[in-house]
This record gives sequence, structure tokens and C-alpha cells, in this order.
Amino acid sequence: MLDFFEMKGVPFTRENAPDVLFASSSHKEAAARLEYAVQHRQFCLLTGEAGMGKSTAIRSLVHHLDPIHYHYLYICDSSLTPKLFYREVLQNFGIQPAFRSNDVKRQYQSLMLDIYENEKKQIVIVLDEAHHFSDSMLQELRFILNFREDSMSPLTLIVAGQPSLRNLLKVKHLEAIDQRIQMRYQMSSLTERETADYIGHHLRVVETPHEIFSEEAIQAIYNFSQGVPRKVNTLCSQSLLDAFIQGNKVVGESHIHRVINEL
Repeated sequence: MLDFFEMKGVPFTRENAPDVLFASSSHKEAAARLEYAVQHRQFCLLTGEAGMGKSTAIRSLVHHLDPIHYHYLYICDSSLTPKLFYREVLQNFGIQPAFRSNDVKRQYQSLMLDIYENEKKQIVIVLDEAHHFSDSMLQELRFILNFREDSMSPLTLIVAGQPSLRNLLKVKHLEAIDQRIQMRYQMSSLTERETADYIGHHLRVVETPHEIFSEEAIQAIYNFSQGVPRKVNTLCSQSLLDAFIQGNKVVGESHIHRVINEL
């Protein structure tokens, strides 16, 4: 199929290098807010519907973190518990977690402070899929950030999840957590214009020498996907395959509708 469309790579894949990702207005703002949160060691809440590009924004952030100055840890576990969190962090830095939970917490706090004060490095921890976290895990966020009587923070904590996470944190007994959030941003979908630009960008990345999607096809893609990047990727990939099977060099509206019917 790549030869048929004269492509030098697979388009519409999440495996693109961070330096060639498409930067929508929402992505740019998310990147700026995340960067600011890292610079100032803040507690950041990043939300957005599934497929909106949260992980892409985080990948872009990590790509720009200098490993000489930063330690980065990404944890994606919808069933994460406080015990698992501390063990994951300690083991990531080559430390054997203690048996008792209080001792493990002390190990964690000592490690974070040692890295920040003695190694002169900043720690960035990302917790993804946080909308699935249990009540106990959400409450633990307060203690994960509590250093020296809550007077300082040696790390940046980025908690990412779907919009329902915002509502979870609004309940009374989690109010102390919500108040600690210093930076928050909810990602939005691509506009109609951005959707067209997004499709064109992915085709330029694989160096296609000519237009492949008709204007009607792009309109149909936007109407169905409503600018959600993951849905755009799926529609584009499947419609390219449909056009290839039928021997068409241009993806038209009919190919999009066939794919939509299959989905």
C-alpha cells in the first residue's frame, strides 16, 4: 500500500517521533502549561476525552526534558494503589522497598529530597489513567506531595485522565487535593481547519508527492470524528486501505462512509 500511494512511511500512527507531531492550538497550550508546571515543580492536572492527545502532549514534554537535569517516571495503571505507587518509584531508582508501608513512605521522601538537593535534579512523575483511581489513591496524592510539613516540593506531579477526574476531585473529602492543584488544563478536539491541516501534516511526514484525500473526504472525516485525533487516525488509515483495495489513488467521500459503516 505504501508503494501504491508513494509513501515513505506509515501515516496516521502514534509512533511518530515527538519532533514531527502535529501541534494544534490545544496541544500547544497543553505543552506550554506542562512546561511551566515542570519549571516550577507544580502539581498539574491534565484532562481530556479518550483519544484527545493527552499522551501525545506528555510524550512531547518528555522529549524536551534534558536527562542531565531531570528524572522522569511515567506510571499508567488504572488499578494503582498507594503501596504500588511507592514500590514503583523506589524500584525505578534501584531501591528495594521496605516491608512496612510507613517505612516505604519514608524511603520515598528521602529519595525525592536526595535527588533534588544532592543530585541537583528535578523529578517529574506522570500518573496516567487517573480517572480510574480508587478513593484511597486519590487521597494519597496529598501525601505524595507533602515534604517538610508541606512547605516545599522537590518534584513535579502530572496527573492525567478523562474529564470525569475533575468531578471526582470536587467531592468534599478530596477538597484538600483539589486545592493543591496549581496548574490544570483540559484538552479540546481539533477544529475543522485543524483536522484538514492534521491530515495534510501526516501525509507530508511520509513525503507523499500529491494530495490523497479529497475535500469531501476530509469533511466527512471531521463530521464523524468531531476532531478527535485518534478517531481521525482510524478513519484515515482504514479509508486508505479501502481505496488501495479498490485501486483508487484518491480517497473520496465514499471510502470514508464505507469505513464508518464498518466501524
